[in-house]
Amino acid sequence: MKKTIIFLLLAVCTVTSYAQYRWEVSAGPTFSTLNLDDAETSSGTGFYVNAGYGYVMGVRAKTSIVFSLELLQRKSEIENVGDAKTLQVGLNPKFRYLFGAGKDRFRAFINVGPSFRVNTKFEVADVELEDEAFEKLIIGGVYGAGFSQMIGEMFDIMAEVGVMNDFVDNITDTNSKFFDIYARVGVRFRIYDARR
Repeated sequence: MKKTIIFLLLAVCTVTSYAQYRWEVSAGPTFSTLNLDDAETSSGTGFYVNAGYGYVMGVRAKTSIVFSLELLQRKSEIENVGDAKTLQVGLNPKFRYLFGAGKDRFRAFINVGPSFRVNTKFEVADVELEDEAFEKLIIGGVYGAGFSQMIGEMFDIMAEVGVMNDFVDNITDTNSKFFDIYARVGVRFRIYDARR
């Protein structure tokens, strides 16, 4: 047992010796569609605010794990009924793959990860649903691609586009999953770079 713990500790130290630690904040619009079996829906526009802590690892800083807190408004129009909208807060741990070398000023990236969000409220046609009428915890996926551009020694600007989908229904006992297209821009601040 002691040998296993020592091995894991050495492995973690080796990986983190090439690490960068970053804060990032970004925001932008979402274009959401609530998929329902018994009604036609169309896309609505909401917003997406994201604040995260990233950990870049590997010799060439090719991979990153980002833990993000999210505030997300999703809106979709239901034909002959009105808008369905929800405000969600949650956590999105992402695995990010970065192209180029660690010292490049411009780097493209792709990321994927699950999302765990809580519906704070759910409205249909400006009527707030009772708590029992909608699911509280929504599990989904986030898939994105973007780029970052280094500005000075400690800051990056970034832009990302992608899609999000739900694995869980939003409205109780109804097939009601959101599908979103999002775009966001933001800044990153490097806290520590062990490779310097």
